[in-house]
Formats: sequence, structure tokens, C-alpha cells
Amino acid sequence: MKSGHLYVLGTGLSHDGSACLLKDGKICVAIEKERITRVKHDGGNDTEAIKYCLKAEGITIHDLDLVVQNANFGKFAFGNGFFEGQRLFTEEVNVPVVTISHHLAHAYSTIGTSPFSEFNILVIDGCGSPYDDCNDLQHAMIPDVDKIPPGLAHLYCEKDSYYQFGRDGNRPLYKDFSEYGYYLKGYPMHPETTMHSIGGVYNAASRYCFGNMDDPGKLMGLGPYGKAGVFKDSIFDLRDGRVFVNYGWMNAFRTPARNYEEFKRNFQYYADIAYWVQRETEKAIIYVINARLELSNTGKLCYAGGVALNAVANAKILTHTKAQDLYVQPAAGDNGLSIGCAYYGWLEVLKKERQIHNQSTCFGFNYPPESVRKVLNAYKKGNNPLMTNKVINSFFNSLSPGVSVRPSNRFAVIQFNIENNGVYQVVIENGGLTRSSAGIFNTPTSIVNITGPLFVQCAFHPEYFVSLHKAGKFEVSKSADWQLFRETADLAKAAASLNEGYGGSVFNLKYTQCADYIQKAAQLLASGKVIGWFQDESEFGPRALGRRSILADPRNPVMRSFINSEIKFREDFRPFAPSVLLEDASVFFNTRNESPYMILVDQVKEEWNDKIQSVVHVDATSRVQTVTPAWNPKYYQLLQEFKKITGIPVLLNTSFNKRGMPIVETPTEALDFFFTCKLDHLVIDDCIIEK
Repeated sequence: MKSGHLYVLGTGLSHDGSACLLKDGKICVAIEKERITRVKHDGGNDTEAIKYCLKAEGITIHDLDLVVQNANFGKFAFGNGFFEGQRLFTEEVNVPVVTISHHLAHAYSTIGTSPFSEFNILVIDGCGSPYDDCNDLQHAMIPDVDKIPPGLAHLYCEKDSYYQFGRDGNRPLYKDFSEYGYYLKGYPMHPETTMHSIGGVYNAASRYCFGNMDDPGKLMGLGPYGKAGVFKDSIFDLRDGRVFVNYGWMNAFRTPARNYEEFKRNFQYYADIAYWVQRETEKAIIYVINARLELSNTGKLCYAGGVALNAVANAKILTHTKAQDLYVQPAAGDNGLSIGCAYYGWLEVLKKERQIHNQSTCFGFNYPPESVRKVLNAYKKGNNPLMTNKVINSFFNSLSPGVSVRPSNRFAVIQFNIENNGVYQVVIENGGLTRSSAGIFNTPTSIVNITGPLFVQCAFHPEYFVSLHKAGKFEVSKSADWQLFRETADLAKAAASLNEGYGGSVFNLKYTQCADYIQKAAQLLASGKVIGWFQDESEFGPRALGRRSILADPRNPVMRSFINSEIKFREDFRPFAPSVLLEDASVFFNTRNESPYMILVDQVKEEWNDKIQSVVHVDATSRVQTVTPAWNPKYYQLLQEFKKITGIPVLLNTSFNKRGMPIVETPTEALDFFFTCKLDHLVIDDCIIEK
């Protein structure tokens, strides 16, 4: 039986997959697949993301009124039940499913979330749908369409699209396509997808400099360390309102970074490349926008696609084009496709009225206080299997040979049966430990039966191996072997390694629940502490905006290097962004605009460069987030409290994750991360947690 509400599900099955659920035309829940699977940039099969949305809303798949999907390549001509694995759309599910093309989904992600009523839309990315998959070709100007061979239309893909949205709906004005590229040749700097896309070149340069394309935004952060004039070739041929890639310069680039050591060794070389590529990319973006605005310019421009995440270029759109207002979709990359699919279904399939979005990006599940307390108390009692297993593995991996008090030729195989966490063996012979690892590889001479939480306590505090055994807390089948293990294995060294890696015992958890937790958090920050900040629903998109954030005092000059090395475990050149009260932003930055999504770069006023230097990049810029109480009330209040104490309404804000890890989604993930780095405190809801 239907609930009486209209539910439209949008799902994106490209890389950076996601699902979005509309309830009566408004987003009630949306999630990126990577937040669930914990695999960065996870995409493809959408089952887990859809299940998350349905569970969060408390409905089943049979309650849906419509599903709209996009997989970039292909139109699901052979059914919807399988895509890189079984999907939820079995024969028993009687819900209409509509498939739309890639740039159209990007475009509708801006239509659904934009604050404007009439506007133009620009989509630029690395590669969109093939020509023969597009369902937004009618009325659009398509240059060189007559040169696309009928039998090879699937090899020509979208590179940029331009639309006009108004009272009469959405109308495609211009679509540019490019043939698929030279990626099969394997040249280091060649784009992997379309030959003439801006995003393709930027991704190729990122891969060249860093060995992967996991975070092309790193190239933007590296650019300011480069020097002008080192590389002088024109990357792009800009003509006739179109962008073409000049391929002649690429063959000179033959030394891609194979690993991080190689990158560091040739840092200036890669920095100079990043500087050059960034500048050339900015020129190309500005050229395309100016050309498209000649076709239609309402004064308001909405912008999506992976290229729209380039915050440095975005800042120049308002100063180098005739666009008067700019809205960049916060999830401009492929993670935003599901939002566009959902809104396309609401507006175009169901023909419903557009509901003005409240500008929030926070669409995740709101974990109730009782579930948070349950997780905290489980941690306190040592009942977290995931962290327990991590610590146990780390202990046995770091266990090194010690020196026996009594030299012995005895051979012993001590097997640890650790309840719910597996079996581990330690081999001792000729007076020394020779092997320690998970699994059974020898016949044991002695068995130790122990629970995971007890073992972890002993791992951090080796003296507990004696006291807890004497107290009868765990069993040992052969006391002589047990004595030999304690004498031979270097338990103190293993414990020191754990304490350094995990910041202390994972079960030495203390938390305080307090009504004035925001004021106390501000005091901790002002005293130099680094805190994890976990509040309400998680953000959708690549930026943490005050719900899943790591926060610090920007006045502390060592904070940037400390967080990069000891918390984020990432490259030391990576900058951090400032969050600032909107009403105070112009005091610190040369800003004229709101920037709630941390997607515009601004110049820092000279008098503040040294005072908030942990959020100032080497070129005296910052990727600013302006904060208002509208959809970020707790974070806004935190900034207010910090201002009362320090006089500075600015905080260093970075995403609650480390290199290669998706942003934390659940309280358990926040705690797991908290205990594997040097964060000082963790604030979840009104609980302040310390180690």
C-alpha cells in the first residue's frame, strides 16, 4: 500500500556512484556509494546506495513511483536487473524505470538545486554519453554533426553542453562532441577518454604527476608551487567557440611519477607542469563560457560536470566572463548524477512543479542520540569488532624478536584463539621468536584462549598478560610455553608501536555529554586542539562543510603540516580551507560572494596572511567556505563561539578522512578513525570524546 507521498529515486551508475530519493519533489535522503562501501570513488552497481536511501526513509522499493538512472555508457536495452552485479529491479518490482544521458543528468542536478528561477546551464567534464545515447539532441546546435559516421556514433562522446532553463522548461542550446581518444597507445600524458575534452587533459596531467587520478584536485593545489614560463606550449586550440587539444606537445612528457618518492624527488618539475596545465585549463574554460554566453545569457549561470570542481578557475568566471551570478553544483562530478536523475523524473516524467531547494548539501541519515550512545558505550567496553581486529593484526605484525632471559633450544608454537577475531600463531625456536602472523601454519604446542577486548588490553599494556592470566581471565594450556613467549617476544616494543599508531589504548575512551558542547569545543580549538566534528546528516559531495569535518585553529602556523602528516597522512603541499562567518568574510578575504560549498578560491587580504597562515596557500589564496545559520546552525554557532574567545571567526576545516579514504559516514567510522591518528578530541552530537 502506497504511503500517499510521491517518491522518485535517482541513481548514478558511473564512477562515483550515488543514489538520491525525492519525497514530494524534495530531497529526503541521498548518499554516495563510497560512503557505504568505504572504497574511494566506488561506482557501478547501485544496490547498496539504493538500500541506504530506502532504509533511511523507512520505505521499500515497492513504494517508489519512479526510478531514473544514468550509467554514462549504455541505455539498459537488455533490462534493469543487472549492472556489474544483481540490482534490486527484479520482475516483482512494478516501478517504471527511465534512463537518461550523462550531461542531461548533470544539467538537472543544477535545475533541482539552483536558487535561480531562470538561468543557463553549462556542463563540462572529461567524457559524457556517446552521441547515440543522448536524449537531449533536439533543437541543440551540434557542430560537425555531419562528420559523425552513422555506424560510429557510439565513439563520439559529450565534452560540453549548454542549456537554457526558464518558465517553459529546459532547452538544449549547444552540444559539442569529440571522438574517443588515443588512450590505447598508452602515452603518459594522453587523455584516457575523449580526445578534445578539457577534463580529459586535466585528468591526464593529474595521473602523470601523481600516478593516479584519484583526486585531480591535487593538481590545483600543486600549481601555485610552479613557475611561469617553464612550459610554453598551448595545450588547447581555441577556435570557433570550441576547444581542441593540441597533441604535439604531449610526446615530450616521458617521465611520469611512478610513486610518491619519485614525485618528491622531482617536485619542482611536476609543480611547473601543474602550474602550466592549470593556467591553460582556465583559459579554455573562460573561452567556452564566453562563447556559450553569446548564445544565451540570462546573467545567471549554473555549472556542473567534473571540471566545475576547479575552484581556482571558478573564481575567474565572475571576473572574466559576462556571467553575473554563478551557481556551481556542490556535487558537480559524477556523484551528482543521481540528484539530476531524480529531478528529471520529478519535472519531466511526472510533470510536477519545481520545488525550490533549501541550499543544503546534507542528505545523509541522521543517527539518533540513542544509537550514538550505544556505539560509544560499546567502544568503552571494548566491544568494537572492527577496531579490535585492526589492533590485533597490528600487534602481531609489529611483534619483533626479543632476547630470551634463559637461552633455550626449545621449540614452541603458541596458538592464540582470539574469540570472534581469528587464530594467530607465534613460533619460538633457538631462544628467539622467528614467526608471528595470522593463520595456522604449524601444529601448536600450546593454546591460548582469550577474548578480543582482553587481548587488546594486553597488547597495549604487556604487564596485563601476567596479571589477567593470574586472575583467570584467559586460559593457557602450557605454562612453560607461555613463560617462554613472554620472555622471548619483544612485547614492550610492540606495545610502543601500537600506542604510537593508535594514540593510546582504543579502550581508554572517555566521553562527556554536555549541553554546552559547542562552547567547550570552541575552547578546545582555541587552546590548540585538533578535533573531529561529527554532527547531524552527512554532506553529499566531496567537501566537508561542518557536518563531517576535522577542525583546528588557523592561527597556529604548524597546524597545516601537523594535520597533513599525523592525521590526514597525505602530501605536505596540500592546502586547507577556511570556514568563516559570512558576515565577516570580507574582513579576511577579497570576496564579493557567498561561497557556502567551498568551491571558489579567493585572495587573502595581506594583513591577515600571517595571522591565519594555516589556511593560506603559498600564493596567498584560500578556498573559502562562508557559513550561515540557515542549514548549518551548529557549525555557525561554533564559529561564533570561537570568535568570542579569539576574535577570529575563522576555522581550519578539512574533511573527516585521510588520504585514500572516503569521508566518514557513521559514528563507528568516526571513532575508528579517531583512534588511528593524532586527533585530540572527537565531538559527536553533544558528546566530547577523548582518549
